[in-house]
Amino acid sequence: MKFKYLFLCLMVLILACSISAISAEDATIGDYSFTIPEDYNITNQSDDVILLEDSVQYYSLSITDVKEKMDNEEILKRLTSQGYELEKEGNSTKGIFNVTEYTYNFKDAYYGFLYICEDGDDKLVVTHGTAGEDEYFMDAPDFDVNDILDSMEKK
Repeated sequence: MKFKYLFLCLMVLILACSISAISAEDATIGDYSFTIPEDYNITNQSDDVILLEDSVQYYSLSITDVKEKMDNEEILKRLTSQGYELEKEGNSTKGIFNVTEYTYNFKDAYYGFLYICEDGDDKLVVTHGTAGEDEYFMDAPDFDVNDILDSMEKK
């Protein structure tokens, strides 16, 4: 009987280890690789865009590799023409990127943060948002994007 209990505990431990290894999965976008934040999963991916959702599908993250040569003003004009209302929050350095951060409202339905990340000539646009207004989300530090940008490495 003790052997069965010990075997069952060992199997549960092996299962728990495999689950934690999955949550530390790496992903690639363009020339960059990064670690997917805990509780997020890839829902769609192409060469230029990767979409992530949290485990309860309340928050979403998108990362776009901007292949065209364009300055930040051109990126902002395109987003504004699609319905984004943007407000600049500041500039910082996160990982290997110089980052310009904005808050956004997309057609009064989606709210969140938008980051234009520059590494030399390379640019990534990262959005992290949620449906509906969420004061806690908008007031809290964006640890998920910080973790992604800190783990980002050029291949």
